[in-house]
Amino acid sequence: MAVFKQPGKKRKINNSKDLDLSDGKNMSNDDSIMTNDSSPNNSLMTEDEDEKIEPQTGTNIPKKSKPVIPVIYFCTRTHKQIEQVIKELQRTSFNTARSCVLASREHTCIQDSNLYYPQISYKSKTELCRDLLDPKARRRNSLKFKRTIDRCSYYDNGGVKISTYGQLAKFGVESVWDIEDIVRLGISKKSCPYYGTRLLLKTAEIVFCPYNYIIDPVIRSTMNLKLKGHVIIVDEAHNIEDQCREAASLQLDQTNMNLAKADCEKVYKSCSNSVSYSRLARYLSDMSKWIDEKSNDIKSFDDYNRGVISWTGTYTIASFEDFGIGLTAFEKFKKDCETVLADLAEESKPDDAESDNKENGLLEEENELVEKDENATIEIHSSQDQNFDVAITNATKNLLSSICTVFSLLYDEKYKFDYHVSLEKIMQIKRFEHKERGKAPVTLGGWIDSAAQPEDSRPVWNNVVSFLCLNPAAVFGELKSTARTIILTSGTLSPMQSFQSELGTQFPIALEAGHVIKPDQCWVSSVSVGPDGTDLNGQYRNINTYNYQDEMGKVLWDVCAAVPHGVLCFMPSYMLMEKLYNRWQVTGQLDRLRRLKVVMCEPRRGDQLEELMTKYYAAVRGDEGGPTGALFLAVYRGKISEGLDFSDNNARAVVAVGIPFPNYKEAAVTHKKDYNDKHHKNKGLLPGWEWYQIQAYRALNQALGRCIRHRNDWGAILLVDSRYEQPKNLSGLSKWIRGRVERNNSWSTIVAKLKDFVETRQQYDSIASQT
Repeated sequence: MAVFKQPGKKRKINNSKDLDLSDGKNMSNDDSIMTNDSSPNNSLMTEDEDEKIEPQTGTNIPKKSKPVIPVIYFCTRTHKQIEQVIKELQRTSFNTARSCVLASREHTCIQDSNLYYPQISYKSKTELCRDLLDPKARRRNSLKFKRTIDRCSYYDNGGVKISTYGQLAKFGVESVWDIEDIVRLGISKKSCPYYGTRLLLKTAEIVFCPYNYIIDPVIRSTMNLKLKGHVIIVDEAHNIEDQCREAASLQLDQTNMNLAKADCEKVYKSCSNSVSYSRLARYLSDMSKWIDEKSNDIKSFDDYNRGVISWTGTYTIASFEDFGIGLTAFEKFKKDCETVLADLAEESKPDDAESDNKENGLLEEENELVEKDENATIEIHSSQDQNFDVAITNATKNLLSSICTVFSLLYDEKYKFDYHVSLEKIMQIKRFEHKERGKAPVTLGGWIDSAAQPEDSRPVWNNVVSFLCLNPAAVFGELKSTARTIILTSGTLSPMQSFQSELGTQFPIALEAGHVIKPDQCWVSSVSVGPDGTDLNGQYRNINTYNYQDEMGKVLWDVCAAVPHGVLCFMPSYMLMEKLYNRWQVTGQLDRLRRLKVVMCEPRRGDQLEELMTKYYAAVRGDEGGPTGALFLAVYRGKISEGLDFSDNNARAVVAVGIPFPNYKEAAVTHKKDYNDKHHKNKGLLPGWEWYQIQAYRALNQALGRCIRHRNDWGAILLVDSRYEQPKNLSGLSKWIRGRVERNNSWSTIVAKLKDFVETRQQYDSIASQT
């Protein structure tokens, strides 16, 4: 019928003029596709209104299903990287696409905890938000602090003032926006950015988020992200193997497990209809007893009073069965978890106007009590607190969800051979309070009250059981079977074969591209010896010698003297970085470096990095006074090595010290190597040693990528390790670096070529700026 349809017109089709229907008598009604217009019932009328006519009863016409338009989920490692991607998207012709950025309350909450609870130091804005939206928590805190506490003023029914793209356009925010844009709008319109983005998510065409939102099953379930039929793009995908393994792994601290058990028992005793909580507490109690029994098998301890025993996943399953906490018990536990978490999700929905009215009435009565008799009210508080505080903590929720997710994979026939379980018994110092003995410290966000004042401390034994997943396909398999398309992209994916084997997925389309820069924009050289001819082999036995440490200081001094502006130096570990820094302080080399450039070290804590980066950029610009430029000492796999912008003058040279092999003494690395050696034939995995090498070169390539950030950028790369003299140690480098590496026999030759390269590029920049 669509062939004949012309919207807005009626048309009668007469077949007698165009078609020979002489044989029409021999044709049944079912066989004919054209009819004679002589009969009024056989005329073909087409108009818009005809679509609205419902089919007659009994016609059984199949209803067309509405096609699902795929949503693009673009995930990367950090919000800083998301910010960079959004800036690029805004420059394209797709800048009208409806985008949404998913972020935690730490990035989007605009509430100030001091306005509501100045007496409480919240560990996160998530705890503050839930306390302000949960009517039970507000009643409890109102009684505790003897004042009325209202619901969050920014909530406004879930950020509805900024919940549609029409509203964003009306307020001057483009459809492709970043977190800062939505936060500024939320502040100006007094509407919650966190909940506003959740409403924008429903109609978004492209969603940006950190990749643990997509990869981690627990977070994905919490966010209620449905990926069926949609497109997933994973940027910085060189980390996806580790992320998948971590998402399928679990570390159970017995102390936290016992606190979660007590949490469930508290709810069971406080509520009449809470049989599920009783069964959850019993399962956690049995699990704790299993840990106690197994810890008795640990007979030997190291110098740090630490003992470890480990088993395969299949042995652990059999041991669970023998102890009475096997598959049957877990299935009941999982069902109870689902029931409890579903009920909590329903209860945690912010109250509507009617419940607000009831609550306000209750608060008025409570305030009257406060005014009439403060002493009497204190007694009422203690009794009512038990009725109000009947919900399990967020720490308990997370623990229950994690157990369900990991144990479901552990009991899966496909993945039970992919787990290694270890039990660690370690002596720790525990703090005890003597004041108000018997009263638990107030904890709003978790289990441990960091503000408690310890009066006594003593050593106690603690057990931690780790369920280590060695196969990333355990998590990635679900994504593969759900999503319409998965695209992995990174500058350091090669060798790609390892991704296909580790993730258990064949990628029919693969591209390893060259770089966008010209050959003369990047100069790369290996460095085997320093100014004094000392061998710069980065193996452990060599880096601990003073000769090596002093030689590295002289190498960096020559590089800083030859290269203007910013210089990055990456090292395999914080331990080596601190060791070199301390040695240079003693010898005076650090002072000599500081006369050339401002010297900075990457902090271990991420919250200290932003302030340090601001100082680094200022030093590179020369805003700080003193020497112009900066030397940043950093570590592979750290924050500096990926996700931060070091374009142009921010990194005119990258000095890569050593080859960053993972710590082979770590249990996770050892078990993964053994696992790959055992299964590399039947599962198509790389042998353990090859996997181990690839992890090193991925971290190395990621750090080297800080040097060149766009097609007009330029910089020098120095590979400082005598092992690069062997061609096999260059094979793991990225394609665009591999063919550029020069081998120079003397340090004087390297310095001369480095100076010549820098001078040539500076002359080129000077000419380009004048034209």
